[in-house]
Amino acid sequence: MRTLTVCNFTTVDGVYEDDDHDIASLFEHWHPDYRGADSFDFHTTALMRASDTLLLSGKRSTLGNLGYWAGVRGDPDATRIRREFAELIRTMEKVVVSDTITAADLAPYENVRIVPVAESRAEVARLKKQEGRGILILLGRVLWNDLMHAGLVDELHLVTFPLIGGGGVRLFGGRPPVALRLLGTHVWEESGNVLMRWRVDPAPAGS
Repeated sequence: MRTLTVCNFTTVDGVYEDDDHDIASLFEHWHPDYRGADSFDFHTTALMRASDTLLLSGKRSTLGNLGYWAGVRGDPDATRIRREFAELIRTMEKVVVSDTITAADLAPYENVRIVPVAESRAEVARLKKQEGRGILILLGRVLWNDLMHAGLVDELHLVTFPLIGGGGVRLFGGRPPVALRLLGTHVWEESGNVLMRWRVDPAPAGS
């Protein structure tokens, strides 16, 4: 039985992205002491190494991510850890949950296939029954919120960045029927990032 892990960064006030569905504006007030810190890259790359399948969702997000990391592979100024992440995302199985993305959109990329939104829960349940290493979602808020409501998420890694959004898209859409049990925490002093790892269990009956 494979496990599904979600990893997402969030601001101190629980913002996922700004009102324009971008994250760049959130970093306008990034503390200068933390510029250049790459602890989040190391954490997400470690999760990628432990996984066989990456779940992506939405046309804009998917093509943006795949295109960005394809560019990192050829960037001589990219750090070693970011080049490793870029190579992992190229070679591993990628499942895209979307009703608008097409095979032509994905033609430049390897090891990727499309699953309609209506079939995403069934597909994830099928993947979890297979042998192999983990299944991973990085970002993908709408997808993992839905999968959490369906009881398909096993671990939630929330990395709080030292940022205040002040507005924008909240991390959670609604209240999923789950109970969280803390598995561990970690503080990266060089970046100000704080990791909380949660096991996601069904909410107690009658709660």
